[in-house]
Amino acid sequence: MPENSPAPPGEVKPHRNLRSLYLTYLLIAIWAGVLPWLIPFTIFIQPVFVLAITVPVLLLVLFLIWWTGAYYHTILYRFSTTGISWERGVWRRKTGIVPYNRITSVDISQGPLSRLLGISMLKVQTAGYPAGTASAAELQIEGITDAGALREYILDQMRSQTRGRETGTA
Repeated sequence: MPENSPAPPGEVKPHRNLRSLYLTYLLIAIWAGVLPWLIPFTIFIQPVFVLAITVPVLLLVLFLIWWTGAYYHTILYRFSTTGISWERGVWRRKTGIVPYNRITSVDISQGPLSRLLGISMLKVQTAGYPAGTASAAELQIEGITDAGALREYILDQMRSQTRGRETGTA
């Protein structure tokens, strides 16, 4: 690694506002997907049937709230001098490694709710991604508060790996 390159950030967990973003999406889904049919249902159907429907829906919502927190706590990104490794998943763990020398682009994405919460997502695209999926990112680093600095670190590592290949030192 060149002298001017910054030290790797090490382990990075997403900002806690990522959980708030997930919960906001859940609230929007409930508001737009459940309430439009549940409110008229409660007016025109007998209370026993309403209870039989709303209790499972409420249990599902409570489960999704729990799962959102559990999922958030499993997300971890590790930055080394050779690449980015990541892991996530509550029941089904997913892990991967993206070497810097395979990265072709790093984009910052921030929707209106993310902007309001002060977080961004880095989309890391790599060479050799399967055909027909060019718009999909190989790795999405979610819940980052200083995405610009992290993007610059990744780009510096990409340049460092390229220089090392050209000089034969990497």
